Amino acid sequence: MNKHAFITAHKAQYAVSTLCRLVRLSRSWFYGHDASLAARQGREARRAAQDVALLERIRHFFKASKYRYGSKRIHRDLGADGERVSERRVAKIMRGNRISAGQRKPRKPVTTNS
Repeated sequence: MNKHAFITAHKAQYAVSTLCRLVRLSRSWFYGHDASLAARQGREARRAAQDVALLERIRHFFKASKYRYGSKRIHRDLGADGERVSERRVAKIMRGNRISAGQRKPRKPVTTNS
């Protein structure tokens, strides 16, 4: 059990300031940690909702390219369409949803008579 969980579990029975002194934390850290944890969860939920919407657009461009474009070209198409997103995020979403372009066929060497 970490210190924050310990204080949260016992704050109904004891004063938060006493518990913080016991585990050698400042009271401001405890309340700040609560606020940052809530903010982080809110950001993660917002980011997940944005990723779902972005995934639909990625699938649209991937299908429009006849399943040939990788993350670089999808990123370029999204940018041209007005979507501000990093190439790395596009690649991460594509990888997480198993969206990948097929590999190119290797070029066959052509010999000459010279």
